[in-house]
Amino acid sequence: MKHLVGGRVIDGVANEPIEKGVVSFDGERIVYAGPEAGARRSAEDEVIDVSGQTVLPGLIDCHVHHIYARYRNLSEIERAPVEAATIKGISHAAIFLQAGYTTVRDCGTRGNIAVNIRDAVDEGLIPGPRIVASGQILSTTGGLADTSPEYIHNCYGLGRVVNGAEGLRKAVREQVKAGVDNIKIEGSAAEASFFTYTWMSTMSVEEMTAAVGEAHRYGKTVACHAQSYDGAKNALRAGADTIEHGTRLDEEAIALWKKARTVLVPTLCTLYSVLELGEKFGVPPKMVSEMRINEPLWLRSLAMAREAGVTIAAGADIGNRYVQGDNAKEIVFLAERGGLTPMDAIKAGTANAAKALRRDDQVGTLRQGLYADVVVFDGNPLASIGQLLERPRIRMVFKGGTLVAGSALTRSN
Repeated sequence: MKHLVGGRVIDGVANEPIEKGVVSFDGERIVYAGPEAGARRSAEDEVIDVSGQTVLPGLIDCHVHHIYARYRNLSEIERAPVEAATIKGISHAAIFLQAGYTTVRDCGTRGNIAVNIRDAVDEGLIPGPRIVASGQILSTTGGLADTSPEYIHNCYGLGRVVNGAEGLRKAVREQVKAGVDNIKIEGSAAEASFFTYTWMSTMSVEEMTAAVGEAHRYGKTVACHAQSYDGAKNALRAGADTIEHGTRLDEEAIALWKKARTVLVPTLCTLYSVLELGEKFGVPPKMVSEMRINEPLWLRSLAMAREAGVTIAAGADIGNRYVQGDNAKEIVFLAERGGLTPMDAIKAGTANAAKALRRDDQVGTLRQGLYADVVVFDGNPLASIGQLLERPRIRMVFKGGTLVAGSALTRSN
């Protein structure tokens, strides 16, 4: 049995840390997390002194795309060889671990890359976090991820074009057959869409309801991209598990949310990566101009959701401007620009994120019986949230009780 002793413990449950706490795990499961007085250990156990450091649950990112790699637009993503996309996805899985992320949800990929990376990680063939895998983004004609003329069909594209309730049901069934954990659908266009704008709703509530109902029938979750007013409300009416972005919310949406179990994943990194780096990296002017319009609406919507008690989870949606591995920028932005306290921002990237993925009985908090996914951090992110981006501070990353990453592992090798 291992015991991490003397550190500041953020368990993902309490609103205050446990000073000089203990986290104990036997094999891959946590057996204790709490004050020193309640810990039990024998002479044969391994004791690791983490005094002056912070112990927190393995971080969770609800919105990654393993294949993103500094592409300027959706078309560039799809023009890259699918083999190259797979190799980049494998390398990014290892980078997530090194950044302290022990669970991620891939929210859309080319072909079925995310499922295969997930399986390779689970089989021990490659290093990586626990992966909740989606397939291609289900998009209507001219919608979020429809980037090609009608005469081009690319089964390895980021998006798959489907229309109508029956088309959505069939597509969901096919993705279930292919082994996905999560279905990604559109509720609106995006700043990167070729034919439409973020304020346009692109999938009907009937189509969304069909997709969500079919996914839930098979025990799969549904993430809905929604940046328009009606897109968010339609997703709530359809029963989507998460709304990604939530750029435009109004009082009607908030009223619907109070009756739903849907979690908001704001992805502030998507917004600020375009505003801060878009022109430098040569993204289309449409993207920059739309994001300038979207910024005040996005922050206002997040504030409305926060004040209404909506569950907020962290998802960075990075890799094309901010680099893969800087996923904790989302936690930092939630605190510094989104109005969350540092503790609530950390919970957004741990406990709330696990809830969003329907994995809160496995990960996200330091509780007895859950997987021993634990990060030992050299510093105090509650005092300085930006420290989460300082990679050398990540001393140890345990996944299922095994030390898999961190500066302590690097030095020991």
